[in-house]
Amino acid sequence: MNAMRVVVSAILLLGSGVSAQTVPIPATPAQGSPAPTAPGATTPARSPAEQAALTRGRTLMQEFYAVRLDALWAAFSPEVQGQWGSLAGFRAFRETGVRQYGAEQELVQEQTMTRAGETFYLRSAVFEGAPQQVWALVIGFTGQQVTTFAIGLLQDRSDDEVAGLPHTPQ
Repeated sequence: MNAMRVVVSAILLLGSGVSAQTVPIPATPAQGSPAPTAPGATTPARSPAEQAALTRGRTLMQEFYAVRLDALWAAFSPEVQGQWGSLAGFRAFRETGVRQYGAEQELVQEQTMTRAGETFYLRSAVFEGAPQQVWALVIGFTGQQVTTFAIGLLQDRSDDEVAGLPHTPQ
C-alpha cells in the first residue's frame, strides 16, 4: 500500500475512530505533557507496536514542537529524509511553522493504528496562530524507523456554529 494513501486514510480515520485505538483527551490538557486518559474512560487494548508508537510518537512530537530535530531526523528512513532534502531544510520547515502557527494550544485527539506493517501515531491539534484549524500530525513507524511523517489540515472550524458564526445549511 502506498505510504501517502495510508497517511490520507489515517487522517480521515482520525475523526471517525474506525479501526484505530483512540486515546481519550480531557478538554484542556497541559501543554508539553502527555495527554492523560480521561477519568473513567477505558482505552482499548493496544498491541505492543501501537503502545510503542504512542509513547515514541509523543516523545518525537514534543521534540519536533521544541525544534529539537536531530533525534527525529536520525529516526527518519532515507525516503522520509528525501522529502526534506536535508536536516537544514527540515529545520527551516519547522521554524517557519513555529513563526506562522505558534505553539500547540489544544490537543484534540491521539490515536494509533497499524496498516500494511507500519504502525502510526496520529495526533490532531490546534495551534495558537490558527485557533480555528485542526491539524493532523502523523508519524508512521516500521520497527524503530520513522517511515512516514506528515502534517495536514484536518478541519477548518471557522464556519462552525461553535465558532460563533451563524450556520448556513449548504
